[in-house]
Amino acid sequence: MRLILVPAFACDGDLYETLIPLLRPDFDCRVVVPAAPDMAACAREVIDAAEGKPFVVAGTSFGGHVAREAAMAALGQARGLIVMGAAPQAAASREPFDRRRAAIEADGGAEMLEEMARAIVFEPEGRGQEAADVFRAMAARAGIDRLLAQNEALMTRPDRVGDLPRLSCASLLIWGEADTFSAPEAGRAMAGAMPDAEFVLLEECGHLPSLETPMRVATAIRARFVRADG
Repeated sequence: MRLILVPAFACDGDLYETLIPLLRPDFDCRVVVPAAPDMAACAREVIDAAEGKPFVVAGTSFGGHVAREAAMAALGQARGLIVMGAAPQAAASREPFDRRRAAIEADGGAEMLEEMARAIVFEPEGRGQEAADVFRAMAARAGIDRLLAQNEALMTRPDRVGDLPRLSCASLLIWGEADTFSAPEAGRAMAGAMPDAEFVLLEECGHLPSLETPMRVATAIRARFVRADG
């Protein structure tokens, strides 16, 4: 089965560099890094990467929103959905995204991205420090155009709370217990509103589970989807 992985805001394939080898025996893994200013266009990039074949789509944060949109846009083709740290609600306010856009336009968002790096992981040291450093490296090469487009897509994303019952494919919602960007309670509630969803809470983990604890993420994915495939 093809597994399409969609990284978080400002991230690229390195977000899944450690996870992919753990999944490769069971999945044809592809990474898609959308750079369109709206979620529908980002989702089309994912669907195009499936090349007409059945697929499972996984995404983290921004990528989780894209993954959900792709699954909804290809209900018959998407055989599975994995969301990490992306609640289904629309943005509550434009203000933080307007501030982020201004920061990106001013200096590439250097200070804003450094603040994200410090807050995005569970531990300030050890494996958390390593994960934060990977985020810093990805953000440094993201480019202003992609940052602006992804920020716009996040700001204008549709509210999908009422659409969750339509997502009938097997789904896995993975949240870090210490996620300060998206509350675990939102993931648990989302799982409860979906027909076939499992919720997994990872202790001592922040907003980037595939960086902070790839083995646990891989175990959860394989338990959900390899088991389901027989």
